[in-house]
Amino acid sequence: MFGVELEKKFAIPACNTGENAITKRNCHLPSATAKTPWGATEYHVFFPRSGTVPYPRGEMRVEVVDGIILAIHIDTWGIEAQGPAMDALKAKFGPPGKQRSEKIRALRSRTPSIFAEWEMSDFSVRYDGTTSTIDWGRISLMTPRYRQLIRAHETRR
Repeated sequence: MFGVELEKKFAIPACNTGENAITKRNCHLPSATAKTPWGATEYHVFFPRSGTVPYPRGEMRVEVVDGIILAIHIDTWGIEAQGPAMDALKAKFGPPGKQRSEKIRALRSRTPSIFAEWEMSDFSVRYDGTTSTIDWGRISLMTPRYRQLIRAHETRR
């Protein structure tokens, strides 16, 4: 997604001062780097905005273990972005294996949120049309190893 690939070595350079808001290349913000409870290092990666599709919101979060990219998370503009996001995901990965729509009453949504999943042989994609509010959604690309780390972490809690 946007020049970042799963199962590749993380080699995205740090952003120069002021480059994170408007960048012509992928770069990460070192001050935002964090360790996750499941053992990954999370990088905030900025990508060029010119010609970018309309659904991403902010930077992407890239989770790395042992130097290898295991997950990519892209926030979206929620319900407003569902059409363009689903169109792009279907064009890239085909029809989802699972899909459902649901009105989220707690979020006071009149428009149903779309939730979809794609299972590929070496990674999966999950799309949540909304997350915490109707104007936030998320696309996650994950390797099987990443999903195992999450499951192991959840089991320990």
